[in-house]
Amino acid sequence: MGVFEWLLMVFVLALVLLFLPFSIWFCVKVVREHERAVIFRLGHLLRGKPRGPGLLFYLPILDVCHKVDIRLKMLKVPPHRVVTKDLVRPELSAVCYYQIENVALCSTALSSLTTVLPTLVQSVDRDILAQHTFSHILLHRRRIGQQIQAAVDSVACRWGIRVERADIDELSFPVELQQSLAAEAEAKRQHQVRVSNYTSFL
Repeated sequence: MGVFEWLLMVFVLALVLLFLPFSIWFCVKVVREHERAVIFRLGHLLRGKPRGPGLLFYLPILDVCHKVDIRLKMLKVPPHRVVTKDLVRPELSAVCYYQIENVALCSTALSSLTTVLPTLVQSVDRDILAQHTFSHILLHRRRIGQQIQAAVDSVACRWGIRVERADIDELSFPVELQQSLAAEAEAKRQHQVRVSNYTSFL
């Protein structure tokens, strides 16, 4: 920190000490068991491990305390369209389970986790599902989910996040495929009716 920043910090400390015990209520935060906190002093991340659980002392005006929940969380990725290897265009939604491992790295690397992570999952979905046919995706959803989890985790680990699991939640049949299957089913039914009529005629 520069000279001005040091002077400002001494001034704030003097104010805190001058107005004790009243000022102590503005200098203490409670960090719960499932939380960790990082402190930014005048915009600089304070070194050392994330604080918590327990009482946390910080300087008002100078410090910004950022608390992060480190429990396992579920992220529901909204429906998005992909293109499979056989050029089918289904729409799918996914579910991702993740946990923040490096609180300091995550707090400094990402502006909004709930915006970045869904976009990453959607991008990985498009890349991986483009390597498989639609029928293969239907038969091996679990295995493809594991591939998605591994690919997302390899990127998210750079931000201090561990992805535990990723699953394809819903997979819709595209309209053209529904029409094709319906036409095929109708053709089979008509064929069976003709065979049945021919057999009864004989």
